[in-house]
Amino acid sequence: MSGEAVKKEKVQLDPKYLLKLAGILTVICAIVAALLGVVNGVTADRIAELQAQKQQAALQVVFPGAEFTPVDVTDDLVALAGQENAESGLEAIFAASTGGYAIEVTPTGFNGRLNVIVGIDAEGNVAGISVVSHSETAGIGTEVAKNKPNKNGVGVLDQFTGRSAFGGSLFTVNSGSNQVDAISGATITTKAITRGVNAASLVAEQLG
Repeated sequence: MSGEAVKKEKVQLDPKYLLKLAGILTVICAIVAALLGVVNGVTADRIAELQAQKQQAALQVVFPGAEFTPVDVTDDLVALAGQENAESGLEAIFAASTGGYAIEVTPTGFNGRLNVIVGIDAEGNVAGISVVSHSETAGIGTEVAKNKPNKNGVGVLDQFTGRSAFGGSLFTVNSGSNQVDAISGATITTKAITRGVNAASLVAEQLG
C-alpha cells in the first residue's frame, strides 16, 4: 500500500436492469399520481360544498329569510368594483327576493384576501355584512371578522348597517364625511372591509 494508488473497480450496471428499474419507478409514479388525482377530486368537491354552505349561511345573515337569484358578473361590473381600489375584487352577485343585492367581494387584508358578502337594500343602504372566509391575524384582524366593538362600542361591521355609500359618498376609515372607525390594531383589516363595502355599493348602484 506504501505510496501505491489504490485502484477502484468500476461498477458495471446491466442496461437491462436499469431499464427494468426505470420502468418500475415510472409505474410507481403513475400510481401515486392517479391516487393523488382521486384524493384531490374528492377533497375539491368537499371543499367546494363547504364553501357553498358558508356562502348560503352568509347570504342569510345579510338578508334573513330571503331567496337569492344569481346575477351575471360582467367585465364592466368587475372594473367598477375595482374603481376605488383594484384589490377590491368581485366574486358573485345575488338579487334578493326582498329587494336589493347580496354581493360577494374579495378585498385584500393584512394576510391576503377576505371573502365578504355585503347586503345592499333597495334604498342603497347596507343591510348587513358577513365575512365568509379570511386568513387575518388571530386576535387582531380576526376581531374585525367577529364584529367586535370599536372604540365607540359599536360592532365594526354593524357600523355600516343602515348607511349608504351611494352618490359618491364612499365610506372612509377614521376620518371623512362618511366615516367608520377601525378597531385599534386592526386598521388594515377594517380598511379592507371598507373597500369591499364600497365596491359592493358601486356595483349595487349601477345595477339599480
